Amino acid sequence: MQLLINSLILKSLIFQGQSWTTVYRAKIKDSMKKHLIILISLLALALIGCSSTKKNMEEKPLATEAPIYAQSNLAFRLSEDANPYRMEFAREGFFYFAMGEEYQFFYQTYDSREAIPFCKIEDGVVKAFSGVAGDGKDGLAVLRIGDEACILKYDGTGEKYGEIIIDGNFNDLEKAMQFLALPDGGYVIGMSGDVYFLDDEGHILNNIRLKEGNVKRFVLSNQQEVFAVVQKQETNQSELCLTRLDAQKGQEEITRNLPKESMNIFAFEEGFVSVLQDWVVFFRAEGEDEEPLIDLTRQNLVASQMQYLFGNREEIKIVSLDPNRPEEGYVFTLRVNAATEGAENAGNPGDEQDAQAYAPDGRRIVRVAIPQEYYYQMEFHVKKYNQISADAFVEVERYEDDLESFLGKGNQPDVIMMKDQTELETYVQKDILADFLPLFEAQEKFSLDDVIPKAREILGATNADAMYAMAGRFRLLLRTSDGTEYDADGTCDAVRYLKWYDRFLTEREIGGMGQMDDFLYANVRAFYDENTAEVFFDSEEFRELMQAYKEVYDRHRGNLDTGSMADQGYKEREIARGPRWCASYSAPELAEPNVKKEGIPGTDGKNHVFMKLEFPMSILTTSDCKAEAFDFIMYYNSLSELLMKGDSESSFGKSGNTWAIFSVYEDVLREQIYESERPYNTLDGEAYFFTDEQNQQLQELIDSAVADSKTQKYIYLMLTEEMDSYLKGGKSLDSACEILQNRARLYLLEQE
Repeated sequence: MQLLINSLILKSLIFQGQSWTTVYRAKIKDSMKKHLIILISLLALALIGCSSTKKNMEEKPLATEAPIYAQSNLAFRLSEDANPYRMEFAREGFFYFAMGEEYQFFYQTYDSREAIPFCKIEDGVVKAFSGVAGDGKDGLAVLRIGDEACILKYDGTGEKYGEIIIDGNFNDLEKAMQFLALPDGGYVIGMSGDVYFLDDEGHILNNIRLKEGNVKRFVLSNQQEVFAVVQKQETNQSELCLTRLDAQKGQEEITRNLPKESMNIFAFEEGFVSVLQDWVVFFRAEGEDEEPLIDLTRQNLVASQMQYLFGNREEIKIVSLDPNRPEEGYVFTLRVNAATEGAENAGNPGDEQDAQAYAPDGRRIVRVAIPQEYYYQMEFHVKKYNQISADAFVEVERYEDDLESFLGKGNQPDVIMMKDQTELETYVQKDILADFLPLFEAQEKFSLDDVIPKAREILGATNADAMYAMAGRFRLLLRTSDGTEYDADGTCDAVRYLKWYDRFLTEREIGGMGQMDDFLYANVRAFYDENTAEVFFDSEEFRELMQAYKEVYDRHRGNLDTGSMADQGYKEREIARGPRWCASYSAPELAEPNVKKEGIPGTDGKNHVFMKLEFPMSILTTSDCKAEAFDFIMYYNSLSELLMKGDSESSFGKSGNTWAIFSVYEDVLREQIYESERPYNTLDGEAYFFTDEQNQQLQELIDSAVADSKTQKYIYLMLTEEMDSYLKGGKSLDSACEILQNRARLYLLEQE
């Protein structure tokens, strides 16, 4: 598990370490090109949106369309410190335990909001547990190991009434075990590829050695037959099958292979259901036929959070729980033949335009326009929101080109997502964005005081009496410093830093310049004045900067010398001393007391911190559902973790990574960073906590940050284009500076 966590952190750091200006350069070049969008590209975009699961469903024709059910829900909250990954579901409710020095079990009924303390186990290790149907109340059987292996039995009131000593081979801490208590007495235990049937006294009646692989879980059918979900050994992960177990004969019968995307299997009337990413499919043990029971997309249910499903076709109940946020637990009830309940609230049936503003269940539709490349990060959370929101239903519209072109074609969503805050000013000037401040005042769920002051300032677009957007997260342009770059007086300007960095790379025989383009990006601001339209790229100061930069470029450009770097260890291999994103304080070298994060050295001898607010969301003044739009925006922006490409719904929140350091919402920072007791794992396996000094420094860096600007992006692009030939020896520095001077001057005059 630790290796998995470390590998995911490495993936995260690699992504977060991507050059700010490299990304900008590509985006700006695209935006500066004027080109037509042809119809075929729009058709291709529509095809891209099809999920792989739905394609699989289409490839295998199903008997009928899944019905649309009327849906109601009951919210519940687990007990404090509950372990949401270990649950057992019974007839009337479910069991789980709280994590601590002892096992405090709780019971929660399907029609209750509150957890009920059930029983406590103070010694040994709980390997597994199983609900037992009793006379009116569910009981519990617990497989415990320690001094000896035993099964503890509890009645419906939580009173212990039996302790059965079982075979010593089950007293194994290392092996995973599956456990099932049978309604008529007796137990089933799975250990890897072996299944053991025990009588009510704990004696082994029979042993089945599985042919295909290992037991993942047991399923008791409604006909009281025992089935096992088996993971095949050949592929270890993807191949699953359902196997009937015959205790009398000691035999197994593989009834069918399961879809590789199956997340869970549950017993259902006359058969079983398989939960896929977008569907719940009904099937019988025999035969190959499958029937779509629930279209999860249309019912707004999240497959990876479905812990249990039971009932019948007239009334299906689903227990849904986000293991990372137990307060978001729900019992959903789906009823057939009542799908139009609430539709009378969907506006005036005779007014087609008004009816289109409401979902079939009467909720207000909120249309959100987002960049095409951000769809993956947004899709899962929209599904979650639609699952729990009582008032709003979110529909996502994607734009492939730039937002301005999308809106220029007559599209009028309720919410727009920009790629960064540099786009905000354009729409504020057009007076098409709603002010968030009245929306904050009209509700009590979210507080304006919890928004980081610096982000609040930037999102006001220089207007202290307004706020036009909410950003998902922030990034700071910083460097890692151990102080060796400073002179005896404790100062370090841009040129001195470049010379120090040249020595740093040379001494370690490192090729490649790290994130040095970010260094130029941070310094371009010193050579123009946006207010007066003056530029200084023909100055001696700028020439000196570019000459020092070229020395580093000539010596270290090109591919990394991985051979020599491999001997330097992780600290040098990462070129950690160069400018880079403030990904987190989880890199090993930051545990050293003299190492800290600082801004980029400028030509004025000061360190400069730049903040970029990513993917801010605004509400258009034309929206008729501003309150509902605001609720979704705040829900999304208060999240502390995001899916990355390559992750899946079921892996959400389980990697150990956090994006909290980028959140502009103080509650998230406070929980995950400032007051967290959660250690941050380094890539070499060590783990440590943020110190008070690091937290204080992070807050100071945030407070001192300057917002990234549209002008800075465009002038930096000009700099990289004009200096490229000089750096490669094709043009003199004087010639490059003269052209850059004229281009930048013309651009600033055009902006006036």
